[in-house]
Amino acid sequence: MSETSWTDRLLGGFRKTSERLGENLTAAANSKLDEATLDEVEDALIMSDLGPSAAARIKDKLRERRFGLEITERELKEAVADEIAAILRPVAKPLEVTAFPRPQVILVIGVNGSGKTTTIAKLAHWLQEDDYGVMLAAGDTFRAAAIGQLATWADRIGVPIIRGPEGGDPASIVF
Repeated sequence: MSETSWTDRLLGGFRKTSERLGENLTAAANSKLDEATLDEVEDALIMSDLGPSAAARIKDKLRERRFGLEITERELKEAVADEIAAILRPVAKPLEVTAFPRPQVILVIGVNGSGKTTTIAKLAHWLQEDDYGVMLAAGDTFRAAAIGQLATWADRIGVPIIRGPEGGDPASIVF
């Protein structure tokens, strides 16, 4: 059995967002790509946390290439996937952690419910497997239970965690 690469595993972690996007696009699918359908596609993209500028760019590309044409649900999903890939391609690069200088900091940001905490735990575990020392810092002091969730992951993978009080100053914790 061949081992999947770390990148493949990380991208597999985006499955929940991908499924939500697919469900939202299914609701927007129509037989003809008209202005109303494009608006539904844009709304579906925004509801799937793609962001307004990316959603507008994808909507514009669909309008430019397919407006007025018949489009199946599968074709719509493939067209959206191609545009998302085109947006990400110029900025995609592997995570390279070098031994020096130390320490190195990885900042993880994103919207609520997008999988940040789970991704942090996966990164921490992966780095541990490569014999790096890992420490987590609970900088999200404002979301209820965020510190506790990160602490649970820190305990599971056996790494120390720096935390402060809920509602405390995130910069002081990160510092």
